[in-house]
Amino acid sequence: MQLHRKLSRLAALALLAVPGTVVSQQKTPPAAAPTNPTGKAQIVGTVIDSLNGRYLSGAEVIIQGAKASFVTDSMGRFKADDLAPGDYQVGIFHPLLDTLGISLATRPFHVGSDSATFIVLAVPPATSIIRATCKDRPRPQGTSAVFDEVIDTETRQPVVGAEVSIAWTKIEASREIGVRKSPRLVRDSTGANGAFRLCGLPNSIQATLQARRAGSVTAEIPIAIGDSETELFARTLLLSKADSGTKVGNATVSGTVMLEGSPSNAGSRVEVVGTDVVVLTNEKGEFTIRNLPSGSQVLLARHLGFGAETVPVDLSAREPKRVSIKLPKFVAIIDPVVVTARRANSLEKIGFTRRQKSGMGYFLDQDKIQQLRPSRLTDILRTVPGLRVSYSNDGEVVSSSRGASSFSGGDCVQYILDDLPWQSTSPGDINQFVNGSEVVAAEVYQPNNVPAQYSRGMQSCTTIVLWTKARIRD
Repeated sequence: MQLHRKLSRLAALALLAVPGTVVSQQKTPPAAAPTNPTGKAQIVGTVIDSLNGRYLSGAEVIIQGAKASFVTDSMGRFKADDLAPGDYQVGIFHPLLDTLGISLATRPFHVGSDSATFIVLAVPPATSIIRATCKDRPRPQGTSAVFDEVIDTETRQPVVGAEVSIAWTKIEASREIGVRKSPRLVRDSTGANGAFRLCGLPNSIQATLQARRAGSVTAEIPIAIGDSETELFARTLLLSKADSGTKVGNATVSGTVMLEGSPSNAGSRVEVVGTDVVVLTNEKGEFTIRNLPSGSQVLLARHLGFGAETVPVDLSAREPKRVSIKLPKFVAIIDPVVVTARRANSLEKIGFTRRQKSGMGYFLDQDKIQQLRPSRLTDILRTVPGLRVSYSNDGEVVSSSRGASSFSGGDCVQYILDDLPWQSTSPGDINQFVNGSEVVAAEVYQPNNVPAQYSRGMQSCTTIVLWTKARIRD
């Protein structure tokens, strides 16, 4: 590990004390000079995380000129005893600093015999980091920023020339315009060190981050930028060299799905968004998914009666990944007027309103669904002309009441849930994972009227498109 790694990008200097005295911004008691002369010296220090307003614990401390390294405690403190008089330099290494792409180090300083030197090192605040990193970038939306690097999933080397984008929706509300949503997008390309800078962003937004290069694309990683006037968010993205059309690989992810207030955690559905792999958790809520493509992906977990959750995960064949997911109990509430208006605008954005005006399918908007007071998904679908709900050993199954609906002579029904194809593990299993109360809108198309974006090759099926609160957020 090199002491001056990444110093060219940004370095924070420590406050140095002359031997035997203390200079500190903290209320920590000063380090006392040795009472019995030994000819040795002592260096005591504290590391502060100004970015998050706390001490930086678990940081590795390297003292150049000494033969030992140290780790800061829960109060960000470290201490080096029995040092020979001479010149020293202190460097701090921590995952937070790696993520931010900065180094923390003192200038070289001298310690004398029988002395104690106290130093304070501080991670710069967000405003300082953004000012230094984004000084040559426009700030059209705000003063916040997202930056880090794109690295190869297996070699961990920087990916040069990748396009990184952040997308979010700007919400405007006034008496004149009502509630209006408009999409926003900011892009950057990675340089020789794989770094990207997305500057001039607003605060208080829910956004998605994505990297692409040639045919390789990461999932849309959900991120949240906080409410402070200037926020800094750092997120490394793993990009595979393989084409994103590849659905298999050598990566593995395992973990647990915990159900809030439930005595059992069995039967939750877990999938990697964009792949065809779906698994169910065991009685302990445990799951394992193997043979996955590498890269930054998103896990989606569902359980009937509980809210759906998405979790970003960085997959690699180098090592298996483990995650923990908690699903909150789903509670249906009556939407206030402003939420209803926002959802109406969201449905317009995703094309629901435009397709509804075409008259090519059967549509249920939020008003119609609320009138049904559905507890199960089938409570909604049994009201749709052309659909039939029957019962089997696996539960309720929805089929077409108009007979054969595919070239193969079968009676197929396909689901699109929140703009993604639903991968069934058993007939009608979607009814076991999607609560009727969380459905915001539905579209049903007969085989000859399916929009191109929802068609699957040569297969012609009755197509049910569902939009839930997991996608149409308030």
